[in-house]
Amino acid sequence: MTLDSEALLSNPLLPGTGRNESLRRAFDVLELLARHPNGASVAELCQDSDLPRSTVSRLLASLFDAGAVSRPGQDRKWVLGPTIMRLTNAVAPLSGLQERSGVILERITSETGETSMLAVPTGPATARVIEEVRGPKLVGVLAPWAGETISSAASGFVRLLLAELPTSESDRLIGRMELTAHTPKTIADRGQLAAVIDDVRKSRHSVVVDELEEGLAGIGVPAYKDGQLMAMLAVYLPTHRFTPQLQAQALESLQRGAAGLF
Repeated sequence: MTLDSEALLSNPLLPGTGRNESLRRAFDVLELLARHPNGASVAELCQDSDLPRSTVSRLLASLFDAGAVSRPGQDRKWVLGPTIMRLTNAVAPLSGLQERSGVILERITSETGETSMLAVPTGPATARVIEEVRGPKLVGVLAPWAGETISSAASGFVRLLLAELPTSESDRLIGRMELTAHTPKTIADRGQLAAVIDDVRKSRHSVVVDELEEGLAGIGVPAYKDGQLMAMLAVYLPTHRFTPQLQAQALESLQRGAAGLF
């Protein structure tokens, strides 16, 4: 899978707004440290990030000043700092979600034979994939999605988020979004997209076929805690395997997984 980077990283709700590249790289470093609970050296972070040593060192120094990273031992290993711990505690409803979802995603992938993933909202129409379990088939979703932020209206995750809003609010957001035709089948007409969102609102699940990328299909469902959408589960696979039988099986598996997530 080779997704258009704009389909993942751009925010259609903030067109023309400048971005701070250093801030994005700093968060990249934090995510890399999260994968090294026993700490990582500057050399390891450089290798994992493909950033020069001078850049990584500068980012670590700035993060250290903010308490976001620390180096408590004598082995010069960097770890996440107390500021990150405080921020983590502030999002208690999502605490442990990634760990809990692992078992659920493994079951979904086992039942469907396809790649499954978990995403959380990062805005009214943006989501970040935080966990993924790859399917066992040789021909499948080739590139990992975990860690990617998705903002394209051609994504099932974004459509699920829009469907949570009142119709007037989702229509307003659709009117502001830049609708990119990633493929000939992408719905890039605002009226048609609004109708699709209404269907998602009624059915409580999204189906996307050949819109984000040709040959890619997916089905997703919301997961609620106390009546509020907190996460989304999805299965993605090559379109030629997305039969009506597989769709029904995946929907049942996803809905069962969503019910047990919180």
